[in-house]
Amino acid sequence: MFRWPPTLDASPILSAKKLVNTSQVRRAFAAELVSHLEQHGFARLRNYGVAPHTTRVLFNYHYLFFNLSLIAKLSVRHPGGEAPARGYSPWIYEKTAIVRPDLHDAPNLNTFSSPHSHLFEVSTGSSKAQSLAARERFAIGPPGDYSFPTPQLAEALLPGFNRTTRGIYLKIIKACNMLLDTIELGLDVPPGTLNPLDTGGLGTELNLNFYPEVARDRIDGGGGDDVAMYRILPHLDLGVISALFQDGAGASGLELEVRGLGKGRCEFAPVFVEQEGDVVLLVSDTLERWTNGRLRAALHRVALPPEAGTSRVPERRSAVMFLRPPPTADIGPKPQFVSADNPALYDHITAGDYLRLSNKKLY
Repeated sequence: MFRWPPTLDASPILSAKKLVNTSQVRRAFAAELVSHLEQHGFARLRNYGVAPHTTRVLFNYHYLFFNLSLIAKLSVRHPGGEAPARGYSPWIYEKTAIVRPDLHDAPNLNTFSSPHSHLFEVSTGSSKAQSLAARERFAIGPPGDYSFPTPQLAEALLPGFNRTTRGIYLKIIKACNMLLDTIELGLDVPPGTLNPLDTGGLGTELNLNFYPEVARDRIDGGGGDDVAMYRILPHLDLGVISALFQDGAGASGLELEVRGLGKGRCEFAPVFVEQEGDVVLLVSDTLERWTNGRLRAALHRVALPPEAGTSRVPERRSAVMFLRPPPTADIGPKPQFVSADNPALYDHITAGDYLRLSNKKLY
C-alpha cells in the first residue's frame, strides 16, 4: 500500500514572528517542508500555530450552520458571477437536475433552482455528461474586504457564528503567513518574495465545505447518462497555498496525485490525517507560477471515503483556507526563478483577473 511521507512537526517556526537570522533548526525544518512540497505538492503538519481546540470550535459552528434550514442558509447566498464566491453556495442545480430530482435525496434540495454551475464536461463513453459537485459551501473573506464583503448571517439564526468564524479566520491566516515565510526560507529567497507585507489578506478566503450523506449509486460518477455526480473532481486550487482541515482524524475522501509514475499515468492515493487538528498544506497554482514550476500545484480530489458503505456514503466536513495574493498582484514568474536555462513558463496576469476568469467558468 502506498504511503505518504510522515507528518511534520512545525513547532520550530512558532517561536519567531519573522524568519530572519533564524536558527539552524528552523532552517532545517524549512528545507524539509520545501522538500515535501517539491516531491508531492503537499505536506501534513502538526503544531503549526492553530490549536486543535480552535478547529474543534470551527467545526462545531460548521455543523450548526449547515444544519440550519435551507431558507436560513439562502439568506447569505453567494449571488454568482465573476466576483469572489463569498457566502453560501447550495448544491448545484441545472435543468437536468430539476427534471431528475431523484438524483438528490437530501431533504429540501429539489425545491429551487440555482444559477450556480460547478459544471465540467466529463467523458462518459461516446457522450458527454454534466458533472455536479455534491457539496454545500460557505465562503468567508477577509474582515476588511469592503469591496466583496462576506454576507452576515442574522445573529438570531446562529448566535456567535459571524464573530467566532471571523476570529478563527484571523488565527488561521496568521499561521498560513508564517508557513509561507518558512517556504521562502526553504527556497532561499528574500523575505517578502512570496508573501508581500501589508496586503490586508485581500483575496484570501476560508471555505467551509459540507458533503451531505448520499446514496452510493448517486455519486462518484453515478446518476444516469446525462448527469454524473462527484464530491469534487480532480483540480488545482487557486491561490498561493491552501490549508485544509477535516473534522477529526483518519481518511475522509481527500486524495492526492501520486507523482513520478511515468508519462501518461495518473493515480491518486488517500491522505490520512493522523491526529485531530493536523493540517494538510497544499501548493496552489499561484505558487507554481511564482516559482516558475519549481513547486508544482497539488492535483487533488474528494472521492469516496474508505468506510463508505454499499448503500450510503457518509457526510464529510472540511474547511480550507485559500491564501491568495491581493487582486492587483502580478502572478507571473518571480525573477529569482527565471534564467537563461530556465525561461519563464507562465504569462503575466493579475491575481484579480485570473480569479475572474476562473469564476466565470465555475459560476
